[in-house]
Amino acid sequence: MGTPVITSQTTVMCGHGGSATHVPTNMRVRIASMPVAVASDQHVVAGCSLSSVPSTPCTTLTWSVPALRVKAGGVPVLVQTSVPMGIGPGVVAVGQVRVMAT
Repeated sequence: MGTPVITSQTTVMCGHGGSATHVPTNMRVRIASMPVAVASDQHVVAGCSLSSVPSTPCTTLTWSVPALRVKAGGVPVLVQTSVPMGIGPGVVAVGQVRVMAT
């Protein structure tokens, strides 16, 4: 069985509680009218509470561990178990559960 695919509607946060907004690069593949997130996409972070020196607050999240078999536009899609990385790992909340990928 697969894992839910991440869309622009899925809640993603940096590890310090900042809210991340999906910046889609593939607008053709959608789930419930929302663009699917792919491995090359970034999420822009607002409200990261990290402010200690020498680290700066998270501004964007990049991704690791995308789906192995499912792609959109030739790029692997992101799934709920994918890991968002800012200054440390982030958090992916439960999003849509109708479309799964492995």
